[in-house]
Amino acid sequence: MKDHTLDNEHNILLRLKSGDQEALSVLYYFYSEALLKYVQRAARSPFLAEDVVHDTFLKIWQGRNNVDPSKPFKPYLFVVARHTLLSLLKRARLEAAILSEIKSYAGEEDQSTQRLLEYNESQDLVNEAIDQLSPQVKRTFLYCRIQGMSYKQAALALNVTESTVNKHISKALQLIRAHLLKHTGKIFLFFFICYWMFLLARK
Repeated sequence: MKDHTLDNEHNILLRLKSGDQEALSVLYYFYSEALLKYVQRAARSPFLAEDVVHDTFLKIWQGRNNVDPSKPFKPYLFVVARHTLLSLLKRARLEAAILSEIKSYAGEEDQSTQRLLEYNESQDLVNEAIDQLSPQVKRTFLYCRIQGMSYKQAALALNVTESTVNKHISKALQLIRAHLLKHTGKIFLFFFICYWMFLLARK
């Protein structure tokens, strides 16, 4: 059980603001467990909660200049996590509505065959995009999004940090979305997003 107060937190936050990645790792190690429990109570999905925690620390790093070392870090961290979760849930509701519209549109009898062909083509493009990922990013993506491993499990399997796993997943999704958008347009990009949200909900 970790103590409730991080020793030398002020100095660690100063190091964070200066761009010290080790300082971020210290904060992650100390606060991630409590943050995960906090997010799980609201998200009701361990898999989604884990993604929120990693996205939260990524935002902390990206916005490290906004951190005030003179103030307690935990309340600030939890506020960022709450906003991250709300944003993901809002996006998920939007994507669910889009998916419903796509299904309805694809169900029209006069275009059903064409829609089926386009759907199959989109699946092929997803697989094609995955094959174009670098070996390490591809392996990470397959572990987490296909085999259903947690970031921690994937990190152990790949002998890397959880932060590296998170970066690989973000990179993979970014490249796959770009590949779909380039070859099919926005409608199947939305389908791709909804498809992965559906997989997340099943974990």
